[in-house]
Amino acid sequence: MRRLKFIIAYDGTHYCGWQRQLSGPTIQQMLEDTLEQITQAQSFLIGSGRTDSGAHALAQVAHCDIDTRLKDNELKKALNSLLPKDIIVKELQTVPHDFHAQKSVVSKTYIYQCLNTPLPIPHLRHQSWWLPMPLDAPKMNEAAQMIIGLHDFKSFKNRGSAVRTTIRRIFSSTFKEQEPFLIYEVEGSGFLKQMIRNLMGAFVRVGRGKMSPDAFQKLLLAQDRTQCPPPAPARGLFLKEVCYDQGRRAFH
Repeated sequence: MRRLKFIIAYDGTHYCGWQRQLSGPTIQQMLEDTLEQITQAQSFLIGSGRTDSGAHALAQVAHCDIDTRLKDNELKKALNSLLPKDIIVKELQTVPHDFHAQKSVVSKTYIYQCLNTPLPIPHLRHQSWWLPMPLDAPKMNEAAQMIIGLHDFKSFKNRGSAVRTTIRRIFSSTFKEQEPFLIYEVEGSGFLKQMIRNLMGAFVRVGRGKMSPDAFQKLLLAQDRTQCPPPAPARGLFLKEVCYDQGRRAFH
């Protein structure tokens, strides 16, 4: 029995998120079923965290314990030959048993893509939030800087999700213009369910001039979810990177 670490990219358009559930197909389900097909043994993948239904990943990380004689590169090749074309195993390697895809995480980085064009671009419709109106990127960036550091994100907590604490540490938070996108990138020690989508809903209100950066800061401090605008759609959200390097964040 050995422990395998996976780095997985996927287009989540046709999936009900990462975690296996009864309501529809998920990334975890597809990977576990394909592993069983190859190895004739059941396995349980533990991901670095959940991703929402319709959201994507450039580098989701997962691990499982499995008994197989296949070498890492052989198993990776077999998986990629059988998995649907919207899921790919980028890396697969045997790791020590003390590695844990979720508990060993130091930080996660997400990006959110806003398609800020007068007309929609059809082939990008599942990977971005189309916003045809002018957006004030500097003001959105001003608001984004306000969440850096240790904060209580209760205002941006998903309704009905039970967590021990709503306090999270954010290392970086910024918008950058990269035509045709306005891209938000955020790195933190962890995130509440739908936290980034809820933040994006508020940032876009700032960009449209319907909320000032000062009003955004008051919303952050209010710790009241009922004051937060509706969340941004999941289709623009990507898990970009999961960091396990303790030294990388030692200075925070």
